[in-house]
Amino acid sequence: MDTFTTNQTLNISSKNSTVARNGFRAEKVMCMQEDTKLAFEQVFGLPIVALTVIHGEKHDIKVKFENGTETTIQNKDGGDKTGRGHSVDRRNVNAYKNEPLATLLKTLCLPRTYGDCGKPVVSADVSKTVINMCILGEKEEERPKYFTHTTSDKDTGKIISMSICTADDLMTFMYGTLYKEMVPKRTCVHLSPNCYLQRKGGGKTDAKPDDIQMKFKFTEAIEALFTPIFIQTMPL
Repeated sequence: MDTFTTNQTLNISSKNSTVARNGFRAEKVMCMQEDTKLAFEQVFGLPIVALTVIHGEKHDIKVKFENGTETTIQNKDGGDKTGRGHSVDRRNVNAYKNEPLATLLKTLCLPRTYGDCGKPVVSADVSKTVINMCILGEKEEERPKYFTHTTSDKDTGKIISMSICTADDLMTFMYGTLYKEMVPKRTCVHLSPNCYLQRKGGGKTDAKPDDIQMKFKFTEAIEALFTPIFIQTMPL
């Protein structure tokens, strides 16, 4: 767990390569950058005493307010609206706890291992359970209460824009866009226009390349749910 309190000095240029390598640059920068803290204080209407990067949960940032209360955020940085999306979850194919879905995933995503197991029909009810599990998590304490989307300067890592949406609003939208049945497409299983399941891959660089990952696409319809957060630019 990495905690960055408000009196720490940000030096993105010297930290940029290290933070980028460990895959948490945007989250760390968000917690260290003074103007993003000030922006969050305007959004929540409370002074913030600490922003903390959290590992291994569905939220990746915890916000602690001066009055002792806390809230949680899941952030996604960058990504275009027509790309393949952000990875939001990965797990073994049998961890989906639904035999028809596991069968469909084995046939579409893991044919080299399982062969053709058939393509059973999987309903939207299962899709709703899956997106809850993959996006919100299976434990109440790991659930993010807000989602944020950031864009960062490619050279310095500085957060240059942010927007925010409540978890309830995002999930209500996601439920409403689920296909009546999951849609098999080549090597992927699509739950909606905004998310799908596929083999993780990664070859020799990944210890578990046959894990199934959920990809979340930040489409224009998703973007419309997010409220821009004004960042008062401050010098580094």
